[in-house]
Amino acid sequence: MIRGVAAAPTFASLHDRDFRWFFFASLSQNAAMNMQMLARGFLVFWLTGSYAALGTLALVHAVSMLAFSLYGGVLADGRSKRMILQLGQIAAALNAAAVATLLFADLLRWEHLLVAAFAQGVTSGLMMPARQAMPPEIVEPSLLQNAVSLNTANMNVMRLLGPALAGVLLAVTEAEWAYTIMTVLFVISIVLLARVPKRAPRPRSMSAANVMRELREGFTYIRRTPTVFSLLAIGFTTSLLGMPYIRLMPGFVADVLNGDSAQLGILMSLAGFGSLTGALALASLRSRRRGRLLLLSMVVMGLGLTAFSASSIFAISIVLMFIVGIGEAGRQALNVVLIHQYADDAYRGRVMSVLMTQVGTMALGAFIVGLIAEAVGPQVGLGSFAVLLVLVAIVVHLFVPRVREIQ
Repeated sequence: MIRGVAAAPTFASLHDRDFRWFFFASLSQNAAMNMQMLARGFLVFWLTGSYAALGTLALVHAVSMLAFSLYGGVLADGRSKRMILQLGQIAAALNAAAVATLLFADLLRWEHLLVAAFAQGVTSGLMMPARQAMPPEIVEPSLLQNAVSLNTANMNVMRLLGPALAGVLLAVTEAEWAYTIMTVLFVISIVLLARVPKRAPRPRSMSAANVMRELREGFTYIRRTPTVFSLLAIGFTTSLLGMPYIRLMPGFVADVLNGDSAQLGILMSLAGFGSLTGALALASLRSRRRGRLLLLSMVVMGLGLTAFSASSIFAISIVLMFIVGIGEAGRQALNVVLIHQYADDAYRGRVMSVLMTQVGTMALGAFIVGLIAEAVGPQVGLGSFAVLLVLVAIVVHLFVPRVREIQ
């Protein structure tokens, strides 16, 4: 492993000019989205004091994303991915600006945040498959693992800094300024992305009949490609069992750790720092035994979440969030890299759109854990799902050699 790290430059794909512009555009967008996730959850819990409201917010966002993400995959395979991403960022900027306006006017209600979550879900559903499918168009195949890992590191840098900035802004100023900054960050991303060359595939009809045919072809391709199918199943399972903690952290910090928005920002940032560490390590590794490493990452994440759910001491929880972040980065980056490796170019957008619907399983998990938390407490809810994640990874390792043996 040490020789592998030394042999593979960690930042090799950043030598590509087009990828650099894509990387920094993504950095700005990720900052805005991570600030928004924390700020919206904080505002909903502050307005309602309800775990069920947090779960409902996550579910509304996810349902709207699910409703449009598959269509977003068809768009990504038939239109310019850069153009799709820029239009989505314009919509996201307008959404954040609308919430900021309501806050400045002192008119915000939690129902407004539900509407904003729905609109953001539609936007994300349409643009994120294009974003996920762009790296193979920008870098050569030998740099793909490095590029995807750096893109994951990019996201986790902003998971480190975005929540911290949002938490500080919420603690020392007013929420409207946090949403104003989000709007500016989306605009910056739009401008930077304009420097990435536009690569438009052969135009396809977007009629309802053709879209349905394209979707059927995509699902048939996934069903007939066992490795892609298995990797997607792993993504959905991990999202269901491992990721709900993100949506429920505002309530967990308030009730279990007796913290406020500043402590919430610190914990989410430490998870981001752990993910950044894991993603940079993965960017430096050779492409060997990645199936086993994917399953190991799931175990690390599950064990970290199990211990975190049992902790009521803030200092210990910080360390555990770092460990959770490391496991999450390995799972996320490897899942995307391996799907890119095994997916055919003609179906890449649709495959990535199916992967994007895992946000729906995360929201479903958050909704279920939220109901469990209301009934018996958040520690039992998060902990039980984390244990199940570890068990699933063990079962896959023992009984699904197709995944275990991926190099």
